[in-house]
Amino acid sequence: MNAIDHARHRPTGRGAFVAILVLALTACGAGAPVAVPAVVSGSEIAPATDAVETFTPVARVDVPPPVDVPETTVTDTVPAVPVTSTTTTAPGTTTTAPVSTIRARNAVPVPVVAAMHGWPAFDLHLQTILTAGSDAVSATVSYDGEIVHEVALGRRTTSGEPVAIGDRFRVASISKVITSITVLRLVQAGQLGLDAPVGELLAQRVGATPSAGVAEITTRHLLTHRSGIAQYENLMFARQVESCEQAAAAGLTRPLERAPGTTLRYSNLNFCLLGLLIEEVTGRPYAEVVQDELLVPLGIDGMRLAGTFDVRDGDVEHRSEDGRNYMEVLGAAGSWIASSTDVVKITDALDPSTTGWKPLGPDLLALMTTITVDPPDPNVAPEVNTIAAQPSTRGYGMGLMIFGPDTFGHTGTLESTHAMTTRRADGYTWAIAVSGDHPSSSRDLAGIIDEAFRYAGVLDT
Repeated sequence: MNAIDHARHRPTGRGAFVAILVLALTACGAGAPVAVPAVVSGSEIAPATDAVETFTPVARVDVPPPVDVPETTVTDTVPAVPVTSTTTTAPGTTTTAPVSTIRARNAVPVPVVAAMHGWPAFDLHLQTILTAGSDAVSATVSYDGEIVHEVALGRRTTSGEPVAIGDRFRVASISKVITSITVLRLVQAGQLGLDAPVGELLAQRVGATPSAGVAEITTRHLLTHRSGIAQYENLMFARQVESCEQAAAAGLTRPLERAPGTTLRYSNLNFCLLGLLIEEVTGRPYAEVVQDELLVPLGIDGMRLAGTFDVRDGDVEHRSEDGRNYMEVLGAAGSWIASSTDVVKITDALDPSTTGWKPLGPDLLALMTTITVDPPDPNVAPEVNTIAAQPSTRGYGMGLMIFGPDTFGHTGTLESTHAMTTRRADGYTWAIAVSGDHPSSSRDLAGIIDEAFRYAGVLDT
């Protein structure tokens, strides 16, 4: 048994934080506004803008002392919400007991709020996601590559079965990180060229007659969303097709939106095509190649591609409208399900400062984590193109969102699904997955996690 297993706490109590949650968080300390990434798009339904907002990693968090509220006689308890939490000690933290049983009550005038620090306060803040209406949330935090905290809150199924640590959620566009690493593993092995044209090969695979410019599309263009392919949201999400292959055939036949290799246009079809490319060059199923090239070396067992209504033991149910089939169509662009701990392990594998197996060598890792930029505009005078500008610290690499210096990850959004992972410059990596519609934007998860860290004070050094 390792140190993390020794430090694991699995409470048997059930915690409900419904009516008093806002007061409880106020007692932990009022939070300041947090700037969060609004990267190109973390969702499968991308916004019209390609802008990226500022995301500042927190290197130190100062937490005001909690406020002790006098006890008040109350009645009418609210049913508890299932909580599972495990913790080990990270630098600058103290090992704490897991979240204890706390019952929210309809109190007048002021309810009891327990003084809370550390990971229990972190978990308490994540309860805001459930009180806002989502069904389940799970989060994992690592420091320098070692898991220091895991939590699962809420219910796995609509029938009320409690969620547990290790349960698999939809991770949506975080699937692109998985696909990118796998593609770059094939590049590393010499099976695939980054700048070799692959458009015609893909068109032949799906039986399509390629439109003008498709033949110029390279692996690099697909990885960086610079293939010229349109977003095709209705094609991917409105049941116009039944599979990634059918979507690819339609997309490669239609005119390109722009010339390959020019400006960025986030499109799920790029990564659907990369999944097909992996199969074409290896002669094996995409998911099988991912297992061998990435998941097995990382010791990850249980991740899989799932259908829209494909819920098995250990899977979290995501409410989906009858008749939809986006999981079947997205394929390599967004159909993986995984635990938050699985996602942290994959993200940490891209951090060369941590120990353990690394899927990519330094050169390819640098390419993956480097922001791609637009080439000079041929319609603009050369002297304008060469005007010095501050290099961007936020943007898109290869299947990876760059949130700031040494800070990267990805977001993901689907129906009843929000997910995000971030590797921070201060050595912390986190992942969170939600079954439900809160928050309304997956990028808001960054602010929620930052506030949870702040309330917990776990970054204090």
